[in-house]
Amino acid sequence: MDLIETNSGPRHPWEKSRAAFFRSTLARTLGHPAPPSVLDCGAGDAYFANSLLNELGSRIHAITCWDSNYSDEAITELGHRYPSLHFTRELPKNAMFGAVLMLDVMEHVEDDVGFVRSIVETHLEPGGLILISVPAWQPLYSRHDAVLLHHRRYSPKACNKVLEAAGIHIDECGGLFHSLLLPRAITVLGEHAAKFIGRPLPPIEIPNIAWSGGAAITAAIDGALYLDNTLSRMAARAGLRMPGLSYWAIGHKQR
Repeated sequence: MDLIETNSGPRHPWEKSRAAFFRSTLARTLGHPAPPSVLDCGAGDAYFANSLLNELGSRIHAITCWDSNYSDEAITELGHRYPSLHFTRELPKNAMFGAVLMLDVMEHVEDDVGFVRSIVETHLEPGGLILISVPAWQPLYSRHDAVLLHHRRYSPKACNKVLEAAGIHIDECGGLFHSLLLPRAITVLGEHAAKFIGRPLPPIEIPNIAWSGGAAITAAIDGALYLDNTLSRMAARAGLRMPGLSYWAIGHKQR
């Protein structure tokens, strides 16, 4: 979760589904040949880092959560909440990591190529693993992206180009949240239509991603997103490039 977002209740099914997908993706690679130290770039409230450590802790040496937006108060509060994680506002100098996570980070950075290259060259060990995710497809850029300070959305080709320029060999990649493409497309079309006819839209606020749905609705959405994730895994392993609302890639630093 971005620090700009708020969360005053249960986790949204989307966030839980996303975390489960990337934990399963990392489960196939982490700990081989040895448990790595992990740098979680743009770690936000550390929900994913903590869930990763809870599920795959035996395959991980340590996790450092780095976010340039951390305040001193946030570092203190998160440190008390998750004592097994390390939190920092500054990239640790001369520290090298066996794995780097960049989950929904690149879109926040104006110079995405320079940012990824600097992390890879300075902090990722030769042969080290990197996992990234980004919002997909620039035509789907909406007011939601703008309020979250996204500079752009990515086509798979554009995202891969950034990673390759940073010295990453992509091992596996694919779309994620295929079922959410149509709802987002309808939302964006509605925004364009309102602008075309001159109808003002209500101001969009920083979202509270806490989930308030009932048990039946939550179970239905959880099941639908589980099937969505299963389709994503099968498509990626088969080399199929199915479009989704998000795009992800996992690769390693070229030696």
